[in-house]
Amino acid sequence: MNVYSHERGLRILKETTLFNAYKVKYPTAIKVTIPDFKQLNDWVNSGQCRTPDGCITEPDGDCPHGYPSWLKVLGYI
Repeated sequence: MNVYSHERGLRILKETTLFNAYKVKYPTAIKVTIPDFKQLNDWVNSGQCRTPDGCITEPDGDCPHGYPSWLKVLGYI
């Protein structure tokens, strides 16, 4: 399972780690699906990008909730 939190960034949890237990330790953790390269390319071309929590922002921006764009999370920007 893929998760993102302000405290630790993008992580892949082991199968033995329960999300609820992880969320107790890292309260901002959310489950995420990493976008594929085509989607990232479409966002670059459109000038708008999603964040891990689903908000829309500039490719190099952050949403009002403090989550960075996927392009920043994945290190493309």
